[in-house]
Amino acid sequence: MFISPTAPDTPKNRFWRKCELYFSLSLGLYAAYAMMIESYYLSHKLADSNKIVGLKQSTFPWTSYIDLYDGQLSSFRESLPLLSLFAFVFIVFRKILLRFKPELETQLTYYIIFGLGYAGYIHGPGVIYLVLMVAVNYFLVENFAGKKFFAISIWVLNLGFLIITELYTGYKFAWWSSSLAFLDRVPHDLPWWRVTNLCMLKVISYAMDYHWSILNLPTPTKEKHKLICSECTESIDCLDYRTKSHASHYSFKAFISYFFYPPLYLAGPTISYNAWISHVQVPQQTFDAKRLGMYILRFFMIYFILEWSIHNLYFPGIASNPRNKRLWEQFNVWELIATSYVILNWIWLKFTVIWRYFRIWALLDGIECVENMVRCMSNSYCFEQFWRMWHRSFNQWLVRYLFVPLGGRKYKIYNIWVVFGFVALWHDLTLKLLAWGWGMCIFIMPEVLAKAYFQQPKFAEFRKTLTYNWLCAFGGGFYIVLLMMANLIGFSFGIEGFYIAMREFSTPEGSWMLFKFTIYLGFCVHFMFAQRKAEEKFKGF
Repeated sequence: MFISPTAPDTPKNRFWRKCELYFSLSLGLYAAYAMMIESYYLSHKLADSNKIVGLKQSTFPWTSYIDLYDGQLSSFRESLPLLSLFAFVFIVFRKILLRFKPELETQLTYYIIFGLGYAGYIHGPGVIYLVLMVAVNYFLVENFAGKKFFAISIWVLNLGFLIITELYTGYKFAWWSSSLAFLDRVPHDLPWWRVTNLCMLKVISYAMDYHWSILNLPTPTKEKHKLICSECTESIDCLDYRTKSHASHYSFKAFISYFFYPPLYLAGPTISYNAWISHVQVPQQTFDAKRLGMYILRFFMIYFILEWSIHNLYFPGIASNPRNKRLWEQFNVWELIATSYVILNWIWLKFTVIWRYFRIWALLDGIECVENMVRCMSNSYCFEQFWRMWHRSFNQWLVRYLFVPLGGRKYKIYNIWVVFGFVALWHDLTLKLLAWGWGMCIFIMPEVLAKAYFQQPKFAEFRKTLTYNWLCAFGGGFYIVLLMMANLIGFSFGIEGFYIAMREFSTPEGSWMLFKFTIYLGFCVHFMFAQRKAEEKFKGF
């Protein structure tokens, strides 16, 4: 912060670098504390005066209310006991089967039985449409993979199916025959068409992995991969190596097993077909019992924090429930900043809990998938890094199956519009998600151009200066503000809420508060810089 990055590593300089680190950390912690305290008291003040619509009475004695307006989290909490029982039975029977019948075909049969039963319980008769989706795509893959226009054809077909299915909210059996109308009335927990976006990722993965294996595209050899990978050994293959290596088994049985694989069916994380079938044949070896136990313990700690937040911070319901619009219209600038920060952290907590639960289930079954939410939301200062660390498995899927085929970094300025346009449509066919997707592109463009500009050889010496360090820090603070705005548009207040925030920030008081907040964040970014250096030193997060 005040010591040049190229200053010699003397005891005096080490002392001052530690002071800088603790100073920037204390600033960040103070800001987080101030915003949490403001949000806590504001929540309880509004709740106690009965101004928040949609709150429910809490069953816990230490708090009066609970915010369950978010449908995803509410459904997850309600189904958790039954889901955990099913997961336990699934894992126990799988371990028994693996001991006595380890053959691949037997394992795939087991996955098909449990997968179709699981999906049938969730979707009812609608699971038939998903089986047809698998069958049609398998027919196309078997007959056209390796051909010139196969890749673009399979993409267009499945993207078209996704959009049409979303527009029609699925397809009724009564459309095909009046005698089948009774199937539309069968009770179910979740409409089948709500999972077609996740299913599309699996279809594209199987199709493209098979297509590339027929073309015999080069893959990294074990020897070359080990030179750059700290996880791989003679007996252990890491997830990245499994993903990039051609699978040895492709079949309809394997495809439908992968498609309906229970632990990763409803929410992910996303895993490529190559990596999945490799783990079925040779279970993961990177998580031993101790490491997995610590991972599960961390999950329970995060889940406890999430439970505390929905019992004490009611802003998700305030921001998402239209009947509470009158409340956030009345917030002052500081309240908008504090609540926006809390909402984004709540979104991070929710997805972290859901994704880690299903990842733990898969790990217990011997399937390792990519960790989503590697970094805390509060520990990101640029768009590229934030996106790579948020929905990390989806990001890696996009890089492998969309970004690289479109030309990769060579055409980055152009293909990010296609990528984020797809991401927005993939999430939901709504204007606010499309605004979020292309808003991310607009915000990414200056970052990409600035990085490319300062990476030129003529700036080699300038990049070692304290001035450059400060420039990056305050640029990072500014981008944190943009990140908050973009994600609040897509996942919280929406476009209308964004206009209200802009109206408040355009006042002299609001502009001054936003400026101070941005400068403050610049100091916090220095701590992030220090943490990144520690990650490089210790080779990991």
